[in-house]
Amino acid sequence: MATNGHSHEQGLRVHHLANLGGLVALAGLDREPPDFLLGALLSVSHESATLDAAQRARVAAAGRVRLEQRATSKRAWKSWSRAKELHSVTLSSAQVREIIEALHEHAPENSAQLIASLRALLTESTHEPA
Repeated sequence: MATNGHSHEQGLRVHHLANLGGLVALAGLDREPPDFLLGALLSVSHESATLDAAQRARVAAAGRVRLEQRATSKRAWKSWSRAKELHSVTLSSAQVREIIEALHEHAPENSAQLIASLRALLTESTHEPA
């Protein structure tokens, strides 16, 4: 159900991103300028790809200790778990029109109405008897 113009999935994603920001703060990086922070994260991302299982386990253990110290472990893991079920998809108006028409419906001419129309069609199809 949408609230404040946002879908449930968008709310979950915002919550997950806020938790990631919290992890940045726990690491003491929240006062760093954005270019440095992104560079540091890119460096860590590159380095993490080279770690073996034992090294990853040591890094994760250090993070787990810090999370438990702050009593945020449950919230962070829950957010991470939920975020794995989200999928970002970017479609052009033409592609949304094609999907609507593939569902044997007439797509609205007004691009602003396309997503509402598609959402209504998908909602209807999930509530139809099999």
